[in-house]
Order: sequence, then structure tokens, then C-alpha cells
Amino acid sequence: MKIVITLFTFFAGFYSFAQTFSAQTSGVSTQLNAISFSTPATGIVVGNGGVIRKTSNSGLTWTASVSGVTADLTAVAFVSASTYVAVGKSGTILRTTNAGSSWTAISSGTSYDLMSVFANGPTVYICGDNGTVLASTNSGNAWSPISTGISFKLNQIFFVSNLVGYAVGEGGTILQSVNAGQAWNFVASGTNTHSLTGVFFSDEAHGVVTGGISASNQSTIFRTVNSGGVITTTDFSNTFLNAVSFADYSNGFAVGGSITGNTGTILKTGSQGAGWTPVAVSSSRLLGVCYPNLNIAYACGLNGTILRYAANTAGLEEETFSDIQISPNPGNGLFSIVSGSGGVFSAELFSPKGEKLLAVENSQLLDLSAYPAGIYLAVIRSESGTVTRKLVKE
Repeated sequence: MKIVITLFTFFAGFYSFAQTFSAQTSGVSTQLNAISFSTPATGIVVGNGGVIRKTSNSGLTWTASVSGVTADLTAVAFVSASTYVAVGKSGTILRTTNAGSSWTAISSGTSYDLMSVFANGPTVYICGDNGTVLASTNSGNAWSPISTGISFKLNQIFFVSNLVGYAVGEGGTILQSVNAGQAWNFVASGTNTHSLTGVFFSDEAHGVVTGGISASNQSTIFRTVNSGGVITTTDFSNTFLNAVSFADYSNGFAVGGSITGNTGTILKTGSQGAGWTPVAVSSSRLLGVCYPNLNIAYACGLNGTILRYAANTAGLEEETFSDIQISPNPGNGLFSIVSGSGGVFSAELFSPKGEKLLAVENSQLLDLSAYPAGIYLAVIRSESGTVTRKLVKE
């Protein structure tokens, strides 16, 4: 049995903060369109050509997940801890019940491009080209079409409750449903020139929509505090915003970038979208964002880009179900990985930003002599699962 140990080190101590987005190794150069995490550890990212990557250690490492399709995948959402639904071009719907170990193709009943998927427990919604909206009440196993009465492409769908939902799309389109998606009504956005790309409502009254005009490389963030009755806007030049995600009522990220220059843009709000602050980032243009909680966020985009933001230990908690231990702990720099079941060990050492510093193969000895004293976090992957261990260098 081969066990892989990933070390994520926090040189300033266990409660230090890494307040930037850092690049992770995705293993692909493909355009990645959307990202979703069902637990602090488990996530899926999807992209063009049927590419799917998965992680079981909070985005520190990513591995291949075979989709079985070649269609561009545009969106992914989790239904439960291990169940995800991914959608894409030409009516493609995929479903996994084992966190991406395998995928099953599900009939959508349409050949239109599907652009977004949203899950509220076992009730799941999809939207796409030609005003398409599909609904499932059994966790994505079967789908029924819902008429919206429009032909505009819908880019994202979001439900704030069991009954109230929104869909946004081309031509400045904002649709609202108050009866679980069975009927849709227009909400005036004040524009018919913008492509609206992302939507998030923290409650039935307060919402944020991203959009822009790609031809002129400019963006607008739309905000309402009364269910769309009054919408205010903030304009941004030299960038096109593609997605938005919130961790709670107030805190969110919007991502995009320059279409002409292929550079990434990240904006952050702590005021439920009333004000936005640029976040320093060096990356290709970003297309998707996921903000599971205040401690961690992810973005993905062109050229296989995956970015990871950690405000503390990234939600990695020590597991107790394995006999794998580190000894001595605390130690002075030389540590052994001990397991009652034995095994061959490999190790990787990462910076506080998730940058790989060191790789060790076929060794049970971890030599941290060259690194400062502090608290490290070992993320240990084995055939039986993933565990984490705190490692203290004195």
C-alpha cells in the first residue's frame, strides 16, 4: 500500500493567515469553468473537453476524474457530500455518487448547451441556452423541462429558498420564480446590452448579479435590497466578471479578468455587495469561484488555473480514524511516519500559500531541519482515506 503525505506548513504558527490567492497545480492546461466543494476537504472542478479534476485534501492536490465525455463542461454543484451534478454543452448532464470516482451520463432531454446547475438538497435546477430550465426532485436522476417563455441564454440559476429563485443571462435578463421554478417573471435590470453571468441572493430581498459587455471588456455589479424592485450598479473597466460566490450574508468574491489580456481579476466584498475591493492576483482569466466558508475560497479559469485562498488552516481538521502517526512529535526536525500497517511513503512540503517546496519519495523519514520552528500540518492520503496530523518542530 502506498501512502502519500502532503505537508502544508504555517511558518508563523497554527493560527497564521495566508491572505492571498495562490496558484495550485491542477495537472491540466485545459480551460476550467466551474468549481464546487461539498465538504472542507472534497471538491470538484470541471472544464472543456470533458475534463474533471477532484481533490480530497482541501485543494492542496488535484487528480484526474474520468468523465467519459468530450463535451465542454460548464458547471458543477454538490447535492450531498459525495453526490455532484455536472452539466455542459449539447445537453450534457453527468452525476457522481462517490465524489468523482466515477460518473454516469443522465438524459437531459435537450441538445441545448447547459450553463449552470444549482442544488437545494434533492431538488436540483439547471439553466442554459434558449431559455432552458430543467428541474429534478430526485438528486439529479431524472429531469423535467420548465417553460420560461424566453429564448435568451440563461447563464446561472440560484435559489435562495425552496420557493424563491433567480436566473440571469443574455440581454440583461433577470428572471424570478416564487413557486419553486414552475413559473418565471422578468425583473427589470435596467439594461439589454449586458450579459449577466453570476447571481447570489443572501435572502429573498438582498442579491448581487455580475455581468458586463465582453466586446468592450467591461463589467457591472448589480445589487438589490428589495428583491429587484430597485437595482443599483457599480461599473468596472478593463475586466469582465464571470462568477460570484458568498460565504455568508456579507462576505463574497467576484472573479473574472481581462478578455484581451488574459489576466485574472478578483473583487472582495464584506458589505453584501455594497462595496468591492480588488484582491491582488496573478493568474489567467478566472471563470468560476467557490467560497464555502470564511476560511477558504477557490477560483478556476483559463490554462488550467486553480487558485486557493486560505485565511487559516484551510479547514483541515485532524482525523482520528487512522493508526498513522508522526514520531517524535514535537521534534527537532527529523520525523518518522509510523503506521501499524506499514507501507511505502512519499511526501511533499508546501509553503503557507500551498507552493510545493520539497518532494521525498520512498522514505519514512521527514527531514525538516532546514525549515523554521513552528506548527505544520500533514495531510496523509492512503487507500483507506485521508487523514491530517499536526506536526510541531521545536
